[in-house]
Parts: sequence; structure tokens; C-alpha cells
Amino acid sequence: MENNVNVIEHSFFEHDGLCFEYHVSGNPQGEPLVMLNGNGGDYHCFEGDLYVPLSRDYRIIRFSTRGTGKTPLGDKKLTFDLFCDDLKALLDYLKVEKVNICGFSDGGNLGMCFAVKYPDYVLRLAVFGSNLNTRGTKTGDQLGIIKDHRIYAIKAAITKDPEWIRRREIEGMMVGQPKLTYKKLSALKIPFLNVFGEFDMIKRSHSRKITKAVEGAEEVMVLNGGHSTAFRKTDFLILPVVKKFLKSEKKD
Repeated sequence: MENNVNVIEHSFFEHDGLCFEYHVSGNPQGEPLVMLNGNGGDYHCFEGDLYVPLSRDYRIIRFSTRGTGKTPLGDKKLTFDLFCDDLKALLDYLKVEKVNICGFSDGGNLGMCFAVKYPDYVLRLAVFGSNLNTRGTKTGDQLGIIKDHRIYAIKAAITKDPEWIRRREIEGMMVGQPKLTYKKLSALKIPFLNVFGEFDMIKRSHSRKITKAVEGAEEVMVLNGGHSTAFRKTDFLILPVVKKFLKSEKKD
């Protein structure tokens, strides 16, 4: 047991020349639920918030993306397209054909990219504080991201330190990425939930366009909420919404 959650498997699988850390927990007979971390986080994302209560009903699958947790960075440029292939490889390794997905920030971005690239794998998709492209991020926040990335790039170039290289590559995921469009997202024919904060770093107009892009999508804007809305007010607001959503009827 881990935090009162049943651990089914915590191990590694080989893919693309790397060993990826993954973690499966919760209800062994439950419907699979993939929980995807935000930028720079590892598989521990969501612990203590949505993870614990949802584990009673769902078989939760998490993994540490490249350069996080115990998964090595590798030598490829980090892209959402590459991460989509990594996630598909994990699901194929686990012999899981259909999943629900909950993703926070870049995890939600990955969820959307994955659903567009591999639609047959996804039953339902819930995203929290996510964006289709960098134009969806508020200017001040995006400039801060670019500034940090440049600092990491300079330090990596000077020191050759693996940690600065790792930070440069992970921060770079938010510079020029993702590259989705409303048109591509509109092709999704699955239940879709979009949660964002009133004062999120993602532009409110962008978040609402994401919702409108997917036919029948649900939207929750948390009043006074920020970017980390997925980890706030979970007991009385976010958790009930997510639980109800995960029980929604799948589209034909």
C-alpha cells in the first residue's frame, strides 16, 4: 500500500533505447485512467489530490516522461509528438487498448496531442490548465518561460552540466509547443472536460475556444482559481466534477 492506495506495479519498460519508469495502482478491475504530469513533474503528480480517491474505482497508470523521475533524458529533442509515442508504447507494453486520460498543464497538452494522434486509444479526456499552442499562454507568463529557457540554455552551454541540460530541454517543451489547432481538436469524438482557473496563465478566451472546438465538451472555470486549479478545492469542487465526467456515456 502507498498512501492508502493499492500498488499493482512499479517498474520500468524499455522503449526507444531508454528505460521508462511507470506506476500502476488502484483498483485492478477498474477502467484504466492515465494521469499525466505537468512540465518537469514526474509520475507523482496528482498524489494526495485526485489520485487517492480516484484510485478506489480506477486502475491508474502513470509514468515519468523523459528527463523526469527515474526516466533518463535521452538525446532526442523533447516534443509532444515524441511523448505521444512514448505513452502509446507504455500502453502497448501493458496491453491496455482503451484509457481515460486526466492531464494537468503540459500533461493536458500531451493528452490532447495523444487523443488527436491516437484517437482509438482514448475513451474520455479531461484537461486542466492546458493550451493548444503558445499563443494561448498569457504574454507575461510566456515571456517568463522564454527567459528561463534562455538562462538554462546558457548555463548548459557553459557548464555542460547534465542537470542544466535537462532543465533546458524540459523548459523548451513550452517554447514553441504544442502545435495543435482547433480544427485538429474538433476531430475528437469523445467526452471532453476542460477545467481552468479564472486567473489561469492560459488566456480565458483560449480555454473557451478549446471547449467550443470539441462537440459536446464540458467546461469548468474555477472562480479565483489559478493555473494549479487541479490541486485546489479538490474535495468539494474538482473531484465531484471529474468523477461525474468519468462516468459519462462514451460517444458513438
